Amino acid sequence: MPVLVHAAHRPLGRALARRLIEGGGQVRATASGSVALLRAEGVHTAACDADDEGVLEAALTQVHTLVVLLGGLGVADATTVRAEGLAAARAAEGADIERAVLVTMVGADVDAADDLRRAHAEVGDAFAVLPMPSVELRAGLVDTPALRDLLVTAGLPEHLRERQVAPVGPAALIELIAAVDDARASATEGHLVLSADGPRRLPLSALLEPSAADVRSGGRLTGRRVASAAAREALLERLDGPWCNEDPRIPDGWELLGVAAEPAP
Repeated sequence: MPVLVHAAHRPLGRALARRLIEGGGQVRATASGSVALLRAEGVHTAACDADDEGVLEAALTQVHTLVVLLGGLGVADATTVRAEGLAAARAAEGADIERAVLVTMVGADVDAADDLRRAHAEVGDAFAVLPMPSVELRAGLVDTPALRDLLVTAGLPEHLRERQVAPVGPAALIELIAAVDDARASATEGHLVLSADGPRRLPLSALLEPSAADVRSGGRLTGRRVASAAAREALLERLDGPWCNEDPRIPDGWELLGVAAEPAP
């Protein structure tokens, strides 16, 4: 039975679907906009908005595992993230799936200072009460080009530049998700929360270092995605953290599943 990757129009979801296909798995996906690329890669894809509960529930027919990767660091309002995640939880409840895998962010808590962590916590809680087993990975900052664009164009104040983060590479996170799917194959109940911090702690300013392409372009912002004023304000609040797991009750996902927190050189 296949895995369904929800909202695979986003780069991390698309890369996960590709990894599962290359590993010999059966993969379905939902995506908004054009789905031609996913279908060309062998992913059976339903076109829908990420909060379209009806289409998602239909796509979950005869699916074994649902994977939901919550994001939203650069959105102005976390309401959309909450709506997408809760729609996925309701669709999962109405479908006959065996398990769910959910990726949230470090510090997800209903009492968190920022709206995005509160939204992630609400979605995690919604999956926790479903009848099928589920795993929630609380990931550190996922170090992607889009994240670096946001950081470079946001104009970080000095106190945020020194904020400690534990960034995780997208390739390593994808391997961890795949390992979770394999490891929970025999589980019948429960919601397990795992930490997915990156392998090193460093100041946020380390992610502002220019890439080779930046150097060649003279450090210009040409082609970078610039957040709106509202999104920038929300981003700065969210970047205040926490970005490293400090709760000893949350097991380390990398260690538990035997996955390297960064790809081998």
